[in-house]
Amino acid sequence: MKTIMKKLKMFEEQPKNALQLSKTFDTLKEVKEFVGVELLSKPSKMAEYGFNMPATRCKAGSKMAKIKGTVCHDCYALKGRYTFPVVKNTMEKRYQFAINSPYFVDIMSYIITKRSKKLFRWFDSGDLQSTTMLEHICKVARNTPHISHWLPTKEWKIVARFVEDGGKIPKNLCVRVSGLYVDGGSPEDFAEKYGVTTSDVLNGKDFDKLKQIHPVFKCPSSKQDNSCKDCIACYKNGVKNVTYRFH
Repeated sequence: MKTIMKKLKMFEEQPKNALQLSKTFDTLKEVKEFVGVELLSKPSKMAEYGFNMPATRCKAGSKMAKIKGTVCHDCYALKGRYTFPVVKNTMEKRYQFAINSPYFVDIMSYIITKRSKKLFRWFDSGDLQSTTMLEHICKVARNTPHISHWLPTKEWKIVARFVEDGGKIPKNLCVRVSGLYVDGGSPEDFAEKYGVTTSDVLNGKDFDKLKQIHPVFKCPSSKQDNSCKDCIACYKNGVKNVTYRFH
């Protein structure tokens, strides 16, 4: 750890370049030692890595989880393996790192460059906390232009404030704003105004009846063992809306 801290001091004295961290850390093990936690999650339905935080930290989602009919009610990230003490502790450490560490952008850029091949998902659990966090994620995306990033969110206000304040979303980051109620449709007007994409959730019966005709895109995971397999629609800004089956 002393060696790492010495290297970080040298890094801080240099002009800022996130990928210069390759000169600071020799291995990903050193990164984990410095941060104190494995930063990347591995969502079971996806082929590549992600980043998550406790769902209890969601600003909008934690309130919606208590309201029947919302897309967050009976949230998957509030049950199952997400409730295991070791998992909860890991996600809380990621949350603290994301909101407090001055190295968030640099270290996430470095790790994603080292471990991801083409894709990266933000928040398989958890959500945006502030416009500052969204700006940091945008910087990570700019530092990793070879990666397609997907950021699903219910935090409409944060996205709106970010854009209204002059924030720019890079082309390789797909911010996908979710409809808030099952069968409630997607926020198309909001998306058009702020330059983002959308998603919505349909009950099983109506989802099964829905015809996949452009511009409709139905998430195929319910028919392929709850797995994305080779589908990457959620990561594409060209796919304006993705409809998910309620589960």
